[in-house]
This record gives sequence, C-alpha cells and structure tokens, in this order.
Amino acid sequence: MAEIRKILDDLFDAFSITAGGNYVSLYDIKGKMTRYTPAAVELFGLPGEYIPDGAFSWSEYVHPEDRNRYETVMGELLTSGTRTYNLTYRVRLKAGGYGLFRFIGAVLRVSDDNPELVGGIMINQGLMEYTDPITVLRNQYGFFSDLSAVIERKQKNMVLFLGISRMSEINEMYGYGFGNHVLQQVGWVLQECVGADGIVYRMDGPKFAVLSEQLSAEKMETIYKKIRQRLVGGIMVGDVKQTLIISGGMISTEDVKMNEQTIYSCLKYAYKESKEKQHGELVSFDEGGKDADLRSLEMIDTIRDCIVRDCEGFSLCYQPVLNSETEKPIGVEALLRWHSDEFGEIAPMEYVPVLERDFVFEELGYWILRQAMTDGVRFVEKNPDFIMGVNIASVQIEDEFFIQEVQEIAEEIGFPLHNLCLELTKDCRQLKVKLLKDTVSALQKKGVRFIIDDFGSGVGSIDFLRELSSDYIKFDMKYIRDIETNEEDQQIISHMSELAKACGTNVCVKGIETEGIRNVVRQYAVRSVQGFYYAMPLRADEIMEKWIS
Repeated sequence: MAEIRKILDDLFDAFSITAGGNYVSLYDIKGKMTRYTPAAVELFGLPGEYIPDGAFSWSEYVHPEDRNRYETVMGELLTSGTRTYNLTYRVRLKAGGYGLFRFIGAVLRVSDDNPELVGGIMINQGLMEYTDPITVLRNQYGFFSDLSAVIERKQKNMVLFLGISRMSEINEMYGYGFGNHVLQQVGWVLQECVGADGIVYRMDGPKFAVLSEQLSAEKMETIYKKIRQRLVGGIMVGDVKQTLIISGGMISTEDVKMNEQTIYSCLKYAYKESKEKQHGELVSFDEGGKDADLRSLEMIDTIRDCIVRDCEGFSLCYQPVLNSETEKPIGVEALLRWHSDEFGEIAPMEYVPVLERDFVFEELGYWILRQAMTDGVRFVEKNPDFIMGVNIASVQIEDEFFIQEVQEIAEEIGFPLHNLCLELTKDCRQLKVKLLKDTVSALQKKGVRFIIDDFGSGVGSIDFLRELSSDYIKFDMKYIRDIETNEEDQQIISHMSELAKACGTNVCVKGIETEGIRNVVRQYAVRSVQGFYYAMPLRADEIMEKWIS
C-alpha cells in the first residue's frame, strides 16, 4: 500500500504542476486507489484524499441526466485505445446543488496496451447560473463573462461562433424533446473536436461558441471544417440519423480595445455572411488586413458607445423624392449619418450591417424615427401631403413593441402617420411572412405607407410583392446604372413596372444620376424618382429652404 501511495504521490505532483490551481484526480487501476486534491475532497464531500475502490462511487456524484454520458465515455476510455478525454458534466457539491466541471485528462498504458493510470484535471466551469441545462455547457452568460476577462487581460484568443440551420424545422417535425437531444449531440461533437484547446458554449437557440487561447486562426478553421464534416455526415439521435448544416463566423481578440458586446456583434455579422453568402464556409472578420481590422473594430465599438449615449454624433439628412411627371417634390427619404473627430464621417453601410443584430440597434432605429418625425412636422406644416420615408430593418419588425412604439412616437411629436412611409430593407425578406404581413397590415390601418426597397435583388422579390400589399417598390440600383445602354435592364424595368402596376403598387426609381437615365426611366410606369441628378442629400433646413418653401 505504501508503494502504491508513493507512485500515486509522484504522479499526482506532476499533474498538480500543470493543473494551474484546478482540482486534480489520479486513479491507479491495478492498485485500485484514487487520490483527490484536498480542495476537491472538501468541495464534493468525498470520503478522503486517498480512496480505495469500493469505498464510494463517483457516478453517484454525477448529475442523473449526465450519468449515462459519463459512464459511456469512461467505459470506452478503459476498454478502447483512447488515450485522452475531455468531458463536461455536473457534479453534486457538499454544500448542496450541482456545479459544472470540465474534466481533461489522459490514460497511461503499459506495453500490452492495458490502462494502468487515469489522471485528470477538474476545471470548475462556474455555478449553475452559467450552465445551459440542455447541453450542460457554459451558457452565453458564461461566454460574455469569460470573453470580458480575456479582453481585460489583453489576451489573444480566437472566438468561433456557429449555428445550426433549419433547427426550427427539426423541432416542428420531431418535437422539442428530439431537438434538445440534437443540441446535446452537437455540443458533444464540438467538445470532441475542440478537445482541451478551447471552451465550448451554448448560446441562444441553435447557436454555439468556442473560445480558445491555444488555437490559431488556421487551426480554428481546420476544427470548424472537421465539425462541419461530422455534422453533415449525420449524427444519431435515438434511431434517427440527422444530417445538420452549420454556418460560422470567427474573430481574434488580439490587440482589441472594445468590449465583449462589440466583438459579439462582429461575430454575428460574420456568421450571417457565412450563412447567406458563403454557403456555410467559415467567415473571419479580418478581410481588410490587421490594421484595417483593428480600425474597423474600434470604429464599431465607438459607434456602439455613441448609440448608448443618446445617439451622440448621429444626424439625418434627406434626399428629395419627386413626382416623375412634374418633377416637383412629394417627399424625402431620411438617410443616416455619423461623424466623429477620430473617424470622420462614416457611411451607414460600414457599420449598420454589423450592428443591425446588436441590441443597441433598436435604440438607434427609434432615434431615427423620432428625429425624422420631428423634422417631418415642419415639412408637413408647409405641405400637408409631404411624405417622410424611413428605412426599417428586420430586427425592428421583430420587436414585439414596434407597432406600439411607432404610434406613440408619432403621437408624442404630433406627426401624422399617413405622412410616414416605412421602407422595408432587403433583410426583411428573411422574416417569417406572417409576422411581416401582420406588422405591415396593422400599421397600414393607421395610415402608414410601405415601400419594398431594392426590388429585383436577392431571392423572392416577386413573392414578396405578391404577399405584401405595399404602396411602393424601389428597384435595385443595379438595373438603373447602365439603363441608357443596356437593353436587358430596360426590358427588366419595363416588365417589373407593369407587374407592380398590375398589383396596384406604385414604382419609385432611385439612383437617377444623369439626364440620360432620367429620360429613359420616365418612359416607364414610374410614379416617383430620386437621385443625385435632382438633389444631393440635404439637411432639414436646406430641404425647407430649397424644396418646400
């Protein structure tokens, strides 16, 4: 017994050196003895530091919902050729309740390949408020906490964000219980692929994240491809083999000076690009080179802070919209601008696509509506039929209070809702049709008009027009730029104009930059026009002076 303890102690000390203050366990299979860190003995309420086989069962300390997974993995570890393990599960605490622990270790074997020792490190993943109850991974609160600590310590980490496509269809077809098992299986696949090189998190819905200090961008991409191949090949959920498609975005925290929410916004943007434009290939938020990336991240972080500070630095300008026959103004389109001393004036396309899934975008959207209506009151006083056009993103439509907020802002400012025209941006086509139709219908009953912007681009423009009773459509500018010489574009505009007319919808053409474009466009069934040929975007006072007064 003394000799066994000496061997255990020597190896235990070796494991403890690399454990970095975490709990350590070492199991001598032949000697039938396990040694635990004294702190672990106290935390879990174990019988002692040295525990012979039969004195207690570790399985009984494992949460009942995680026990089968634990026993399966450990059984394979002792009977197969596996040499390492990386497993996360809940363990009963002496003080009551359960804690989430990540167990990383290795099996030591002799020449005949029989396992002799199993040594491991137990990492406390935090209390249960940081644990996802379905996958037993750290949840998004744990993710933000860990990412914040990484940024504060100025550590270089690779962050991966990925999601499962069509998860809602799986839930509808098989039920949410089956869907939860799918999420569990995906979590296990991620843990196996990432191994000891990173921490896996379950985010909201069918989304996951990985945070790693060890992995380079190249290695993270290799792991992502491995995960993708595993899931495309299918995972067994009960008796059902389920094929899964994922998309992913990635970012490095090296030298960043922004907070975790900004990084998360950039991750979601990269994920969206992967899903919608790259067929699931991993997209890294680093396409402009290191210096350009840092500037972009810092700019987005600054803009987020400005939004939180009552949209500091933001303003609106307005581009006149004219009747195509009389060429007299019938309204304006509100255009967002942002300026800072450090970055100058930045076009919305440089930050809106990144921030539109950020919770602060909701605040910016309502600020735009409020400011546009405030300026619009002056316009309407001079011209009661004057229309104020405001762009609306999908995330705003998804807000359950959107209809109520639009009405309350209008009532507070005194702006007539029948003078408001909301322009549905391209990303609104990703929304569920019923949600969009209900929102459009409810606001139209209050007098609000709607425009389908960028008509003819992307997928489903005609279906979108047919489903929604919109008041206007605006053609994508790609059909307008070369319309003077491109007969194909001329035919497209001609046919789409007649289609809109047949559907009872008016046509507005944007991007009128030359007299030649203007002359061609006026041949078609077009109700209104706008573009640099008529006017550049102007401030509210300039609109009053030049186009209304």
